Amino acid sequence: MDKDKNRETKEHKGGTNPQSFDRIVREVFVPIYPVIAQQIVAKTLTTSGRCLDAGCGTGALGRAIAAITDLHVTFFDQSSQMLDLAKKYADEENIIHKSTFLEGDIHSIEMENDSVDIVISRGSSPFWDDWHRAYGEILRILKVGGHAYIGGGFGTKELRDSITAHMSKDKPDWRDSFKDRIKAEREALPQIMEKLNPALHTIIDDESGWWVFITK
Repeated sequence: MDKDKNRETKEHKGGTNPQSFDRIVREVFVPIYPVIAQQIVAKTLTTSGRCLDAGCGTGALGRAIAAITDLHVTFFDQSSQMLDLAKKYADEENIIHKSTFLEGDIHSIEMENDSVDIVISRGSSPFWDDWHRAYGEILRILKVGGHAYIGGGFGTKELRDSITAHMSKDKPDWRDSFKDRIKAEREALPQIMEKLNPALHTIIDDESGWWVFITK
């Protein structure tokens, strides 16, 4: 029983179960992912090679990237249930041929050094237990010259305002469970980047959201 309970806690660490998460993504957040995907491509100029969607959930961002590039996307999450949903949608969207699904821990990614051209992640990093280890793993698997685009946002001010109004109507405190983690990560990142010392890192904080853009 304890083992099963621990597994459930691990899989649902983001604060909701996969079915509820999937419903909210499909019904509320769905417009943001194509916009963010376009912004990532414009910033990184990466359209081919291998992409890792870290903490992918149901794979909405990775699928949006796959739809507009030649990238082969590895959908990576600690929840097998999330990955099952990501695989289902990738199949429905005809991108399954350039998709891989990997269950695992962001602090110990089972991928080879220098094997990925770009790592993307939206909304997952506040829930990582050890940011230094997680970002270290991301840099380890990135090829020299590869990019990471990690953070959170809604793509545009209009989308942010619309989604915030929708979410707040039903649950005014919907951000309370993770806002402290977001603040802590943002405060920790400058020191983490200084220690990991990538070739380049830039903090983006504008209407597109808050992101760290890293070049190895």
